[in-house]
Amino acid sequence: MTFFTDGRAFLKRSVLAAAGLTLLGVSACKSGPASKNTDGKPGAQPNSATAQGGGGAGIDLNCVMDHIQNPPEAFHYSYNKESSNPVHEEADITPQTIDGSFKNNSASSPVHGVHSDAASWQGAWSSLMGIGGMSSAIALVRNSSATVREGPEKMNGYDATKYSIDTARGTDTEKSLYQSVLGTGGFQKGTAWVTAQGCPVKLVMDSELHGKDGSVEKIHYEVAMVRK
Repeated sequence: MTFFTDGRAFLKRSVLAAAGLTLLGVSACKSGPASKNTDGKPGAQPNSATAQGGGGAGIDLNCVMDHIQNPPEAFHYSYNKESSNPVHEEADITPQTIDGSFKNNSASSPVHGVHSDAASWQGAWSSLMGIGGMSSAIALVRNSSATVREGPEKMNGYDATKYSIDTARGTDTEKSLYQSVLGTGGFQKGTAWVTAQGCPVKLVMDSELHGKDGSVEKIHYEVAMVRK
């Protein structure tokens, strides 16, 4: 039997690992000095979509989703997932219109919405929510040593903070959790440039999942928001 089926095993194990890391954080708060709250912004959606490292807003995928649904400015958006179940989304987005395309293994369609038409607007932004599929991958490195803040850097027209992601630098306890999710030899590694609000204006990340039966699942993610 194949260890991974359409990413469902990855999602389940990532949620368990995220819960484990959260428990570690709670334990640290009880037994050591107080630490900064890394649960994301007040009122944000569940934290499986947020990663924090070294202070700041961290990596908040919900921020990207909100920008697509309620764009504060004009920008070009793209999301690519290369795997056995690939997804490609691309769109020019303004506060008034959304024009782009969506493609996966089973469908390919244009995306068009006008904000003044509620039905067409909802149809357009809901076609660009593939980034939610990264939530389990981000949950895995949330609040862990894998995600490290590198410093400020301009990217795609935005003032951003650069983060590096590498599960190889986790603590022994974290590495045990990574192994339970990714399998022996599995890893996540990448780079993200994030605004003060947490939006990744550029993110490139590779996940490699190793099954007990010797199967290997490789997933490559790319996200971009380019200010116009």
